[in-house]
Amino acid sequence: MIWGAKNIAKLIALAAEGLSYTQIGKALGITKNSAIGKARRLKIDKSPALPTNTKAKPPAHKPQPKPIKPPPPPPAPVPDMKLLTMIELRDNHCRYPIDGKDEMLFCGRHQDGKEPYCKQHAKICYVEPKIKPRSERRF
Repeated sequence: MIWGAKNIAKLIALAAEGLSYTQIGKALGITKNSAIGKARRLKIDKSPALPTNTKAKPPAHKPQPKPIKPPPPPPAPVPDMKLLTMIELRDNHCRYPIDGKDEMLFCGRHQDGKEPYCKQHAKICYVEPKIKPRSERRF
């Protein structure tokens, strides 16, 4: 459809009457989405149409904002850390990174299993996922 001045004026008038975009589209012989697109490009502020026999009801309740959890405290230092550089690491050393002043350092304690970390750092790195019940999942 070519939007001439006549059709634009009609769109503005129908929107001012409070008709829905479906009704406006039918009156102009276009789709609802065409009417919405043109109204947005023209910046026509139109509230959604309310049925004439009912009054607008306030929402039943306002959702409460979720409390903001403080970030977890930094992990306590693990005793007996060797603080090794990348070159000094061996197969049995803990690879938990520690930020040194000049270079990246690693814990260097003895690993206790298949993980690349010692027991204390494995507790920090491997956390059980919190699985939501099916009723709370989005998908």
